[in-house]
Amino acid sequence: MDALPEGWTGDAARIRRSFRFASFPEAIAFMVEVAFHAEAANHHPEWRNVYDRVEVELTTHDAGGVTAKDLELAAKMNAVHARLTRA
Repeated sequence: MDALPEGWTGDAARIRRSFRFASFPEAIAFMVEVAFHAEAANHHPEWRNVYDRVEVELTTHDAGGVTAKDLELAAKMNAVHARLTRA
């Protein structure tokens, strides 16, 4: 498996990360923006939101584990998170 993007952990089966935000609306804005990236890539995350936190797991079910698609979406998520949480 290639090196994981910053903040991500996991193994060959799946990778995961928890994202924190200043508020619930900011967390939802993250999910909405990422949803458009995921749809464009036809690669959808397993995720859940609790107030200011979004928990994400990525895997490529068809391949039975982590692929470049997961690493690319993880990197996009990192970029969206960084932009939304910039002070």
